[in-house]
Amino acid sequence: MPAFEGKDGMPFWQDLTTTNLLKSTNFYRELFGWEIVDGIARKEGLPVAGLVSAQADGWVTSFLGDADVDKYGGKVLSADETITLCEDPSGGLFGLKDPEERFVAAGEPGVPVWYELVTTDQATIDFYGDLFDWEIREEDGYFLAFEDGAPFLGMYVGAGAAWVSYFGVEDLAAACKTVEELGGTVEVGPGEGPFGFMAGITDPNGAQCFLVEVETPEFEDINEADSVL
Repeated sequence: MPAFEGKDGMPFWQDLTTTNLLKSTNFYRELFGWEIVDGIARKEGLPVAGLVSAQADGWVTSFLGDADVDKYGGKVLSADETITLCEDPSGGLFGLKDPEERFVAAGEPGVPVWYELVTTDQATIDFYGDLFDWEIREEDGYFLAFEDGAPFLGMYVGAGAAWVSYFGVEDLAAACKTVEELGGTVEVGPGEGPFGFMAGITDPNGAQCFLVEVETPEFEDINEADSVL
């Protein structure tokens, strides 16, 4: 699985906070084919996500780089050597990470294919645009952030305040069946959505995300030592 180099302000990582680490580990290992060791999930050897024991269940999206969160109306809640946990003006959680290795897998089965913010007001959308210096374009009330002319996440005003991860799966029908067999719930779909054939799910502990059917890319023979950039 080739990796792509992330840039400052780009979504880079996702942590699952879970009240039952063992149950979550089994669920996502079976659903996405992740290898999960010591709370780090990998797909074909590449780190994809973290799983952390906590008092609440949910996904937290982290962005690359450092940023002056307080300056633009957000709050820094905690910081350690791996992540700075922050809160946006609407109360949504997000993280900042500045690792030495900035390579990330994306757009394939078992890894993120899209990120989306639902927030209570447009001021929070403006907060992220200012914080990360994003180019933002609005299309019928949906706000897209662009990098080099390509959108990499979406935002809209709705109920609640949270970042949502969309993960690729090769066979959506089979994935939804696996979700239910493992104690999760298919809340939305499966059906056609703005990003293709997709479904919204809740894992056995209550954390929510979306699944999107994507094709497994085929690559010409590549020497593992060669850069994919």
